Amino acid sequence: MSGKRFIAVRDETCLDCGFCRHFVSCSKMQMGRCIGCGACIKGCPQGAIRLQPLADPKSTINFTVDGKSYTTQGPVSVLEALRELGRVTDEPGSKAGGIQPHCSTGGCWNCAVLIDGVLDRSCVIPLREKMEIITTLEILQQAEPKRTVTLMRPAPHYHPSVFTHGCNYHCDLCHNWNLTFSSSGSAIHPKEAVTKLDLDPERDSWVGISGGEPTLNRAWLTELVKALHKAVPDSRIQLDTNASLLTPDYIDELAAAGITDISPDLKALHLDTFIKACGTRSEKIARQYLETSWNAVRYLNDTYSKKIFMAVSLPCHPRIHSKAEIEDIGRSIAEINPEIPVTLIEYQPAFQLRDWPFLSPKIMEQAQKILESAGLHKVIVQGGPEIPRAVDPAELALCSEEF
Repeated sequence: MSGKRFIAVRDETCLDCGFCRHFVSCSKMQMGRCIGCGACIKGCPQGAIRLQPLADPKSTINFTVDGKSYTTQGPVSVLEALRELGRVTDEPGSKAGGIQPHCSTGGCWNCAVLIDGVLDRSCVIPLREKMEIITTLEILQQAEPKRTVTLMRPAPHYHPSVFTHGCNYHCDLCHNWNLTFSSSGSAIHPKEAVTKLDLDPERDSWVGISGGEPTLNRAWLTELVKALHKAVPDSRIQLDTNASLLTPDYIDELAAAGITDISPDLKALHLDTFIKACGTRSEKIARQYLETSWNAVRYLNDTYSKKIFMAVSLPCHPRIHSKAEIEDIGRSIAEINPEIPVTLIEYQPAFQLRDWPFLSPKIMEQAQKILESAGLHKVIVQGGPEIPRAVDPAELALCSEEF
């Protein structure tokens, strides 16, 4: 077995911001060589990194997967070696089977396998000589799930929250890009995250889970909600999510675990707008994400309206969303339930579109009126100075919020 091998290269537009060196779990920084995993590409604020074919693979690697011996050419990641063996699926959803690399940056840990007896990410770990890899689901489920997170407490945040690294979208306007696409931070178990938050039932009436995309690692998220509910049983536990993987059975599992609030972030209604907003390259996968997110809103409204509080978020920018699109979104939500609370969020310049203009209050008010005219009764606007500015690449050294 042997496929093409790659290395990451930067072009002349590189800002030398250091994100790929200090915020990405990179084999080149750790071992002195690139394995072409591509984890640095998605988080580059300049889009200055690409994969270049490696003409002459440098090594032959012998390894085992679930007890069977294989040989391939390196350098290569564990994930790509498993992909060549047919053990990886890029189709989203818990029923797709196989190893699922949802984020492609090393943050979500959903692609984790046992490597020489230790649970680790397959996407950024170099395949090594005589490495022993276990992918059997029954064995993997015995290990405690892990994920890279940033834990936050007031101030400046109103409530304690868990920010999950890794996202299945690639939004050019990602507001939290410096955390979302970072994978070099601490990967911890759900119970460890709750312990480090040091929650007080008397003080902490609300706990948030956001990202990134929290739902990418289902086992980790479910266990986190259970642990939070056990620590502060009378507190609200809110999940902010793009809802692209939030199937009915997943929602049922989170409800049973103790989630009390879910805020689906609907990027669009029409597929072309969705692809423009989210940067999803595959039209097939984009369609599935879009349909799943809207179905999640319907299911939450129809099944859990008395148990789980739902407020829908709608990011908005006229360069992405036309007035007709906003009206169609409003009508579609109103058809589900006109009383669903909707937060219209101003897309601000960030990440790879830092030169885009800020929106005036008038533009956001016009969008609000369109949604209300479409039949929605509870629309509020979030924008302007109430949204913290996105981190500029030049400010990376000053942006840490972890404690």
